[in-house]
Amino acid sequence: MNISTEIELGLKRLCNPALINDKCFETLIQKAEKILGTLLGDTSEQTFDDESTVCITSKQDIAKEAYASLITLFTIANRHCLDGKSLNQNLQTIVLANTDRLPEIIKTYESVRPRLLEVSKITTTSLANVVDVECRLDYCVQSSVFDDVSEFLYKVRLKTIDNGTIKFIDFVCNTQELQELVFKLKDAVRHLEKIASAS
Repeated sequence: MNISTEIELGLKRLCNPALINDKCFETLIQKAEKILGTLLGDTSEQTFDDESTVCITSKQDIAKEAYASLITLFTIANRHCLDGKSLNQNLQTIVLANTDRLPEIIKTYESVRPRLLEVSKITTTSLANVVDVECRLDYCVQSSVFDDVSEFLYKVRLKTIDNGTIKFIDFVCNTQELQELVFKLKDAVRHLEKIASAS
């Protein structure tokens, strides 16, 4: 898991008692837990009382940076499908080697992780994975529109899996259209290989 230097700095500040006192730390953790725990819920539940913001008056810019870093950390950890133990190991080696606040951060992450997983399943932009292709060649002699067609038609069925759901995509094409599809797929593969080799 890669964390940017800005996020790393914000997390170090969050765990530094000289910059963020214990009361402020607890408030930031509670806010993060409440906001992330009510994702996709009623937005009226996400308001906070004035008492929770009182402790963030001394060093507001540092507190805001630390809060943003904490929320970003939870989002990145969820994207990488990390559990609490894995996140703990990553944070100890990358960011927070010696801190007493790390167990509280991990505990909060574990409490909001199920909700983050729900949200990521709903809001994913990933494409369906093609897992199987069935192809059948038919020779069409005539159709209801044209008297004499006399061409080969390929009936293609793609089996896809998207978030555990199996779907089928069916289409019919002639030889020329199938060749164009194959050339476009090969071109896409070459393009992706070029991108992968460059990085």
